[in-house]
Amino acid sequence: MALRAIRRSTGNNALDWMVTSAQIASNVSCMLQFPPTMAATTVLLSILQIISDIKANQQDCIRLAQRAARLLVAVGQRMEGKWEEAPQSLLENIREFEAMLLSIRDFMLKAAQAKWISRFVAKASIQDELMQYDQQLRDAAMAFQVSSLIEIHYAMGIMSGCSSKEAPRITDEDVVTSPTEASEVLSSLNVSKSEFSASSFEVVKQSRGSIGSSFALIDADTEALEPESESSPPATPVPTEEEEFLANINGDTDEFGFRRYHQSDVIVRKANRKAVGWFSGTSEAQAGGQKMTIKRYDGMKDHALKQWVRDIKMLRNLHHENLPQILGYSDGMAQTPFILLASVQCRDLASNMRSALTTRSLADCACLILKTYRGIASAIAHAQQQLALSESDAQDFIDHATYSLDSDNNIIVGLPQPRDGWVTARNYGLEESLGDRALQYLQELMNAEEAALQAGSCQSSKTLNKYKQLKGLLHSLLPRRREGPSLSPELEDLLDDVDVDNPPTLHSLRAFCIEQSRHDQTWHSRAPANALAAGDYGYIPGELTDFANFVRLGNIQSDEDCKEKMDVVGRTHGLMLVRPSGNSGFPQRQPATPFLIPDEMESWPVALPPRGNATVFVHHEMELASVNDTWKFLVARGASFASTHGIKPQDLIIVTRSLRIDDYQVEDWRPSLLPPPGIGRANGLTHTPFGAPSFPHRGGFGAGPAFPHHGFGAHDPAVPSIVYLITSTRPDFAAYITDDPMGRPRPRPTRSTSWCFSCRSGSPVGFVDYIQLDAEDVES
Repeated sequence: MALRAIRRSTGNNALDWMVTSAQIASNVSCMLQFPPTMAATTVLLSILQIISDIKANQQDCIRLAQRAARLLVAVGQRMEGKWEEAPQSLLENIREFEAMLLSIRDFMLKAAQAKWISRFVAKASIQDELMQYDQQLRDAAMAFQVSSLIEIHYAMGIMSGCSSKEAPRITDEDVVTSPTEASEVLSSLNVSKSEFSASSFEVVKQSRGSIGSSFALIDADTEALEPESESSPPATPVPTEEEEFLANINGDTDEFGFRRYHQSDVIVRKANRKAVGWFSGTSEAQAGGQKMTIKRYDGMKDHALKQWVRDIKMLRNLHHENLPQILGYSDGMAQTPFILLASVQCRDLASNMRSALTTRSLADCACLILKTYRGIASAIAHAQQQLALSESDAQDFIDHATYSLDSDNNIIVGLPQPRDGWVTARNYGLEESLGDRALQYLQELMNAEEAALQAGSCQSSKTLNKYKQLKGLLHSLLPRRREGPSLSPELEDLLDDVDVDNPPTLHSLRAFCIEQSRHDQTWHSRAPANALAAGDYGYIPGELTDFANFVRLGNIQSDEDCKEKMDVVGRTHGLMLVRPSGNSGFPQRQPATPFLIPDEMESWPVALPPRGNATVFVHHEMELASVNDTWKFLVARGASFASTHGIKPQDLIIVTRSLRIDDYQVEDWRPSLLPPPGIGRANGLTHTPFGAPSFPHRGGFGAGPAFPHHGFGAHDPAVPSIVYLITSTRPDFAAYITDDPMGRPRPRPTRSTSWCFSCRSGSPVGFVDYIQLDAEDVES
């Protein structure tokens, strides 16, 4: 069975966060030397430690910490060396900022200690709180700015009051509080406007003598301000991927040649209501006189922006007919970011596949699934090459992508949702992942039909047989492990030749498999033990499916009409469950291997602990050496055999393998040996000369003495007894146990050379593997 284990990875994410947190801590640690910011800095450093333990929403918490750090560092840079003269309003803002950081710290500490079920239940409320804290940090940045403006206006009012005696003189040490005022001051100082950016606040120092304090203005986005001098350059916070992407948006086209569209350049038309998955929410659009498909990114702004940037970066490197084709994207000014794709009308692949599987022929369904596999494999191979994906990453892409059909029934693979920080480990390769995806809808229908059959539906039996035939044929056609994900060139040519004038047939597909020696699919069923042998052929009458009603017509190995003689291979293997005394404890699972002895018998060594027991499961198999040759025989001779016996060719069944499982219970009934005379015994315990209690040793067949002899209280380890279970493939043979490896028994009624062992046999169980044609084989 294919296994799939998923675990949370702390590899690259943990390393990135360690680097980021170290950089933030380095930037803000210098604020510990200033009493007004000491408490706020201490709280911020504790927040950095807590974030590393947060299991969910870690990226949002990191952004909060970065925003708070930028705000604190910007204040410290502008107030360095001037904290003794800091205005009261600034100190009040810092205390309010400190209280906000305490609230954020308590929230993150609670999030780090919460269990996963609590995080899952409160997911929406956690997101709301994170958004509220983000807004509070923005408000704090604005509060610093407003308080500074108030102080400056107050100081400028004082200066205006003194204008009757002395006109104020603005020097390069004065403060400018807004872009407009900054422009006027710079003009008076003969500074060109090219040296001044009106898009951000420029800070100019004001002399202490005229105003009495110095202030720092911080913009609403809490970006780090320009350094005051080259001697103490500030540490610039690392921008996020989204911020860096938006900062690089300039011009009508990007470096890849894709156009950036303003929102007014796009006309959105009707929505595509049949689209699902990644294409859900898309609409028809028109831009520049060209018909396109628009995908908009709604929802929380941070999450939508992150998804938008990620999809653009991926799609700019993907140019494949089975993947979305990007034509352009929004210019970063739109309220809701969007991308523009090549016009495509996507439909749900699942509903179309289920409809085809229930209404179309086996050959048509097989070709449809093979073409679906080919489209997905081609798209994944291109994405793996362009995005430098490992095989595990490519399998993640397959498992989490969405699949649709365009108007020409071509498969379109939508991008998967991001799974940052997750690593999936599998014990199967890319071929199996692609095969499971292509057969997913067929398997779902098979499970539904099996459930209906168990509920007593007769119609489900016919439908289930069709699905079994289709799945077996596809397993023979699709690539297997280590064969590579691509279909064979011969099968590619066969699919390319299929069209309306040359429809596919089940006979041609099965003949292709047989010619390639790949048609080894069989079906498995319960059957009466010893009733059927490999090579038997016959039928099950009526609508019955139980092999208890199987009508045996002959065996292809012994019938004179069968000229093709096939090799039969026999195998014997087993399994043993050994339990200690008293049937207590979990049984120990051991492989059981027999050796052959004369008279077609098998001798199974069984090591029994004292008064223990063992259950030996003996598997006897007989099977035809080549299932592919058996299919070839059935396709070539099935119709004539069926006509000879008066049945339909699709009713003829050939048994390719028979299996009989026998279970034997072997037990040791020997009594426990008593301690030797002279050693006291109370309540089942023996005592050493120093009074230390010791449990008595239970002896057994072949065991050592049952009393201590190596120091006080020491015992020999329990030695298991070796007996031999004798079995045979002969149906009239009765199994027995003996202590002779060559199987020499006592008189038959005893079944053993020792009266202390017993052997009981359960009811044997039988299974068969078989092959059978479909009605479509005969029609084609």
